Amino acid sequence: MIVRRDGDRLRLVTQPDHAAFAADLLSLFRLPALAHHPRRAALLRAVRLHDNGWRELDAAPPLDPASGLPHSFLDLPRPLRLEVWERGTARYLDSDPYTALLVTEHALNLFAGEAATDGWRELLAGLAERREKLLARCELGSAELTADYHWLDLADRLSLAVCNGWSAPFGRHGFAASLGEEGLALSPFPLAGATTFEVPCRWVDARRYAGDGELTVALAGTRWTSFPLRVVAAADGSAAAAP
Repeated sequence: MIVRRDGDRLRLVTQPDHAAFAADLLSLFRLPALAHHPRRAALLRAVRLHDNGWRELDAAPPLDPASGLPHSFLDLPRPLRLEVWERGTARYLDSDPYTALLVTEHALNLFAGEAATDGWRELLAGLAERREKLLARCELGSAELTADYHWLDLADRLSLAVCNGWSAPFGRHGFAASLGEEGLALSPFPLAGATTFEVPCRWVDARRYAGDGELTVALAGTRWTSFPLRVVAAADGSAAAAP
């Protein structure tokens, strides 16, 4: 769950909804490398499903006992995080090996720094082996995987900035981005024109909840809504170097 405090309320965006916005945004990129990509449809599907492992947890988000607030994806305890990524990297192994490959690559990149940590050590070693098998199944090379993953990584980072309200400018894979009053500003600008998206969310009171059950009841009584996000060209037109 992506949790953003706004005064006395919390805005909650599920990880699957964040991933769906990432895919919707990427689908409108008018760049030859993506428009004519040989796996464009499969790539967009993988972006849309890259956080599928969060479905079950976001349906009933757990509380942080210390704060009495719902856990965000950034502070989720290790056992639950491991569960999310074990599930998310395995769900499409049989039905969609390309999506499984991209989700596996995402996990390996996200948690590369945890390779010596209990739990992560075992999971990441297994995922590295699985990646090689999935590459063979998909008849792809490592360079093709890296190039495809860059699109997922870019869309994921842009969407995370939007859903979390991160305003600090950043660069990713040749793009400069910043979130401000006008919306998400990109350079170079990849869309046909400024575009407004609606990102699904729910709002709950920013207060201490007595337990998971009380939070579940509060969420059950909260209607789904959305917040608008406008994607615009950066005013200065400058591009960032790829990290």
